[in-house]
Amino acid sequence: MTRLVPAMEQIWLANGLKVVSLEYGRVPWVSLIFMVKRGAETDPPDKPGVADWTAEYLTLGTARRRQLELARDVESLGATLESRANWDATFISLDGLAEDFPELMATLAEVVQTPLFPPEEFPLLVERRRAELAQVLDDPRELASRTFTRLFFGGAPYGHAIRGEPESLDRLTLQDLTGHYGREFSPEAATLVVVGMAPRSLVEDEAERHWAAWTGGGPPSPAYAEPPDRPGTPGIYLLNRPELTQSEIRAGFLGPPRAHPDFFAVRLMNYILGEGGFSSRLMGRIRAELGLTYGIRSLFSFRRAPGPFTVSTFTPARHTATVVQEIGAVLRQVQKSGVTAQELADARSFYVGNFPLRLETTRALARQVVAVDLYDLGLDYLNRYPDAMEAVTLAEVQAAAREHLHPEALATLVVGPAALCREALEAICPVNLIDEI
Repeated sequence: MTRLVPAMEQIWLANGLKVVSLEYGRVPWVSLIFMVKRGAETDPPDKPGVADWTAEYLTLGTARRRQLELARDVESLGATLESRANWDATFISLDGLAEDFPELMATLAEVVQTPLFPPEEFPLLVERRRAELAQVLDDPRELASRTFTRLFFGGAPYGHAIRGEPESLDRLTLQDLTGHYGREFSPEAATLVVVGMAPRSLVEDEAERHWAAWTGGGPPSPAYAEPPDRPGTPGIYLLNRPELTQSEIRAGFLGPPRAHPDFFAVRLMNYILGEGGFSSRLMGRIRAELGLTYGIRSLFSFRRAPGPFTVSTFTPARHTATVVQEIGAVLRQVQKSGVTAQELADARSFYVGNFPLRLETTRALARQVVAVDLYDLGLDYLNRYPDAMEAVTLAEVQAAAREHLHPEALATLVVGPAALCREALEAICPVNLIDEI
């Protein structure tokens, strides 16, 4: 096994907080990430955005330093403080010079453990999110992606946008955020990751100094790992946008969770299907041969619970039905006939060759370490990755295509002008006209 990175080390503090460190000595830099293993999937069904809004609020001041002073002090170190929620986890990160590591550790602990939650900032946060939503929802691509998520998952935990929805702007309160923080930010559901030019002994000493006495809140919500009760019903759904000349298309079905043993085979299969750019089957058929789009991609969103498989593309409205049919045809072809040995070799070459590039900076490496811990992949995962990809056989990829591609279960959303595409879509199957959901 080729060693790409030094070995990860992990310890547990007395309060249950896990600390994972990786000493990386190429540059005098260090990346710290505090991860609580609860994210947007914990949002109340009628209040999407709670986890991400809470994450942002942590950077708006602490019990010791107001927002401006905190930002000034971080900037004076040449450091970067960021906070965001994602599916399955929330991340508070601080990157800076290795020589400032003790101060960086103290600052991150202060931000996580003693947030101020200033009430005067809440109306400003609401207006920032309102302006952001107005901008993104004016983009047909963003509208299609958001609508498909809600259509497919409904009220299930993955069924909303991470950063919030228009209707949540007037529902969320500061108490929702403080309640989320008090419940989910618990050492027993968290990991502190340190990557960079910081020896393990120093990491342990500083972690003990700044984190061991933190009790946090809790008990946190149970980790979400189950599939939705009723994922999107197969069929074609049309959101009429008469002002558009193109249709945005999203088509998908429920995929496997990150922990599935077929992960590597599915990644390779999907590269061939629709993630490999111009070498992919979808791009080769729908763009290169038919000239019906400039771009098309398929993606398995691997999460703790089963996430969506999605094909995303756009086309002139008059070609919408043809593209919808061709997406299904390409999926059926790969499912039934599999892929070629040369396609598999090219996919393996891409993933194995590209992987070291994803480990070149402390920040990128820290994010990989976070994923390793979040999904319990094992401390040797980053060094095992190339060999695991190389070990996947053609038979395993063929089997993955048969098991994990479900063209018969496609839920297809079209955002476009009904006058130009509905009749042709009706020739495929009955069309469900929907409003924004």
